[in-house]
Amino acid sequence: MLWILLSLGTALFSASEAALTRHGFEHASPSSAVAAPLMTSLPLFALTLPFLDAPRLEPGFWTVLAALVPINALGFYLQSWSFKSSPLSLTVPFMAFTPAFVLATGFVALGETPSMLGCLGVLVTVAGGYLLYAEKDAGIWAPFKAVLQERGSMLMLAAALVWSVASVMGKQLILLSSPLYAGCIFSLAHNLALLVFLAIIGQLRLRELWPRAGHALSLGLCLYLHIICHFAAVSMTTVAYMLSIKRLNGLFALGFERFVFHQPLLRHRLHGTAWMTAGAVIIALAGS
Repeated sequence: MLWILLSLGTALFSASEAALTRHGFEHASPSSAVAAPLMTSLPLFALTLPFLDAPRLEPGFWTVLAALVPINALGFYLQSWSFKSSPLSLTVPFMAFTPAFVLATGFVALGETPSMLGCLGVLVTVAGGYLLYAEKDAGIWAPFKAVLQERGSMLMLAAALVWSVASVMGKQLILLSSPLYAGCIFSLAHNLALLVFLAIIGQLRLRELWPRAGHALSLGLCLYLHIICHFAAVSMTTVAYMLSIKRLNGLFALGFERFVFHQPLLRHRLHGTAWMTAGAVIIALAGS
């Protein structure tokens, strides 16, 4: 099924972005790591548009786009704030909850109703994503216990909720145009808006990007392929199914940690891997 392959592509390219950022921008400012893929992917999206058949834009397209850009940026800001506020072990597990929230937002905004088997697959994948990055020594319930005490945990949970809204609005954009056109137009608007914002606050540091041009170009290519696969995949199935498969980026990230960065594979993370794999199989069966 094509949507599963595209969703896996989205997961792979998303994890590749994280690996390239860590490898190439470890000693750069956070703003440079943000700006690099936004800047280098812009020409790719711009060059793609002329080769697409211009779709008929339904009423509301530009309104949804105008709302989606700041909402997506808000999710990104909440995530960045979360990483700065609390340990990763108390924040990253909550990234897995976006597909669960989409079960509600997708129904309200799009009328999407996954089957009972599909819902089970989504929830199993969410549990696996949570277990994948929950620290064993602190206990698997540590992130939940920290929600009321750790600002970062609450911020990441809020980011997951914001992205559940943004993901649904992204599909609305597709329904009002076409998948690739929506993906390119959104990315152009989103990237330009964030780059202008970074320039206004004095955080667009081009001098940090030139020495890392190779990594920056690779990041831009990964982001471009990530967006193309994402918008194509989500046009073929329910948002919750697609995002659950996309959350397998955690598995690809573990692979990069083990085989690229040569970090030891923590045994307790294999439980999360097993749960996520089982969830993906259930979703594939439900979506077939």
